[in-house]
Amino acid sequence: MKLVPMDYKKMPSMSSPLQSSYWAAVKHGSGWKPYAFTIEMEGWTSFVLVLVKRLFLFSSIAYIPFGPDVFHNPLHSVSEFLVSFSKELKRALPRSVFAIRYDLPWDEVNDPNVMHLTSGRFHTAKESVQPDGTVRIALQWGFHAVTLGYRDRAKRALRKSISLYDVALWEGDTPSFKRWYDTYLETARRDGFTPRSEKYLKALLSLDGKVHGDVACKLILAREGKTIIGGLMLLMNSVDAIYLYGSTLRQDGISCSYVLQDFALRMACKNGCQFYDMHGIPGPKGRGEHLASLELFKLSFGGQSYYRTPTTDYVLHYFRWKTYTVMERFRYRMK
Repeated sequence: MKLVPMDYKKMPSMSSPLQSSYWAAVKHGSGWKPYAFTIEMEGWTSFVLVLVKRLFLFSSIAYIPFGPDVFHNPLHSVSEFLVSFSKELKRALPRSVFAIRYDLPWDEVNDPNVMHLTSGRFHTAKESVQPDGTVRIALQWGFHAVTLGYRDRAKRALRKSISLYDVALWEGDTPSFKRWYDTYLETARRDGFTPRSEKYLKALLSLDGKVHGDVACKLILAREGKTIIGGLMLLMNSVDAIYLYGSTLRQDGISCSYVLQDFALRMACKNGCQFYDMHGIPGPKGRGEHLASLELFKLSFGGQSYYRTPTTDYVLHYFRWKTYTVMERFRYRMK
């Protein structure tokens, strides 16, 4: 195996939008240093984005979201590939990196009996960064085919709400964004999740169309009359459309969330995406239980539940990694 460094600003987006020069630029603006590499192995070539963040004195963590491509490389063993890749990556990253954190891609088989990497230097994280489970909807046959897969729950909700709400793309004005962000904060308080900062979400949208590659980020807004009552942030490339963040204010028991998803699915089909990723349901063995309330809603649009290996650390320096994980678990408990 050979890793060839490349300019992260020129990295092609061939898998998840989180493996792209766009995502590198987003994370560079929030304290991460991006590194991009070409992986060459027995005639097989792939690309990987690695994000590195300094945490405390002489200590940094490397993080790989939805990468590398562990399912299409020449090696049959995922763990063998990752050990070899980690050893090569260690030589290419700063010496301060004490662990390489992997959020591996979704498996092509929707089986909850996922692989766990626990031998040698691998350690499963107590909480995953990216969800362990998701609902993925195939889009290859077009939007009409997608709607045929809607289940009764979604069909009933759409009949009730489609005439009540106007749904359209955000036109880039600051007042509309601020009003949507207010609904996002209210949704976070109601549902008990930690919201992203206004600056971070605005950065996602401001980089749309300004970075090399084919990743787009759109904000879809729902209005009742002239009042914004919800919205959805959609991240797309030629492979995946990801439902990244959303908000809804409940009006007389009827939610605008269904018409927002219906609009986003239509947009993803028009963009030529292969899959729509609902981005988050509970994973196997009780992981991600806080997402349980979303599972019925996300499955109501059809598709299949998919699961993946939990967030896994490849430890390079045990003492510094152990110190960090203790601090991390304390932070999760506080939240």
